[in-house]
Amino acid sequence: MRLLATERDHFEDRLREIFGARVSPVEESFEAIQNYKDGSFAMGHVGLMLYANGYNLRGASSKYPNGLVYNDGTNLFGVGYFSKEGHVAKHLHIVAPKGPGRVEAVRGFIAEARKAGLARTSVYVRHLSPEDRERFLAAGFSGIETDPWHLGAPEEDETYPNRVYHLEEILHEQPDGTLRIANLTGEERKRYRSKNRLAHRRFENFLDRNPHLKFVIEPYGYTEPEQELARSVVEGYFEARREQGTVVGSTPEDYYAIVRQRPGGTNEHDYFSYLGKIITDDGDVHPAMFFAGERVSDRRAALYCTMTMRFPDRLVGLFKDPTGFTAIPQYAWLSVFKLMWRQGIREVDAGGSEVKGLDDQKRQLGGRPEKTYWVVGDPDQVSAL
Repeated sequence: MRLLATERDHFEDRLREIFGARVSPVEESFEAIQNYKDGSFAMGHVGLMLYANGYNLRGASSKYPNGLVYNDGTNLFGVGYFSKEGHVAKHLHIVAPKGPGRVEAVRGFIAEARKAGLARTSVYVRHLSPEDRERFLAAGFSGIETDPWHLGAPEEDETYPNRVYHLEEILHEQPDGTLRIANLTGEERKRYRSKNRLAHRRFENFLDRNPHLKFVIEPYGYTEPEQELARSVVEGYFEARREQGTVVGSTPEDYYAIVRQRPGGTNEHDYFSYLGKIITDDGDVHPAMFFAGERVSDRRAALYCTMTMRFPDRLVGLFKDPTGFTAIPQYAWLSVFKLMWRQGIREVDAGGSEVKGLDDQKRQLGGRPEKTYWVVGDPDQVSAL
């Protein structure tokens, strides 16, 4: 069934008229995106589907729900169109611009859109390295403080830094090839250096206390039944966070593209998507985890979705003894790290966070900070670019 046309549909139709073949759906741009991967977080097939998605209710697209990509053969970036939370007006988003002429390409894109009467509000350029932030500021853009995207999280999930895991600090390969959870090192980590190892063991003990259950992590195949399970994890995760009052900016709909659209390439090589299930000895299946990411360089991967159903009250009656179940997030992360290690990955970028609590969780898992940035082109500035 075709969805009703939206404001974003009109915007995207006009962009495709103006730019022709230079603008295309993300799902049709796998090979092009591959050419611009440089190890940074958002420049990937899955990354652009997340940050340019058309499922978000503040920027819904009935034609291009996975978002659009601009590619002039030399420069490439994602194109989104969203409203701020609690506002009606929509804003053009430029995501992770890459290429030798990326600043001029973004300036030209905005200028052409404005010339056509589009993007009359402030424009946001996001997922910039510190160096690129300076380049855009020098080109006339402003810092995010001039027009924050959200008062509580000015740069949405880049408000707090990306957390990058160096797997050789977290996993130690034994002579027999098995991977052991290591204690973290460094003075700054002394308060939680053994947290991963102990949490992993707590969840193993939970499974021992509940022998009628097993926890299984499998490569995600994008079948309709799997999509329903993954969607239930995503929606349950956000529902629980809303009850805790910790949802800022992101919505469950942001992740529908990742749930529904198989990326280009092959799983466990080009991308990494896993579904975790708790299975009873009667064969009942309860979705408990959905992780999705992709390889962004030979040895580095990005994880864009890392959700677990860690709230035991949502699985009432399933456990004989719930003690230790709340360690499932660390167990899931560490299990996925092991799977990625086997595919040659040694660094995992898990992105940034909107709120300090999420950043603390990533930090205590062992993630080291790598900050990315937004800049703003306000209407007067951009019209003069």
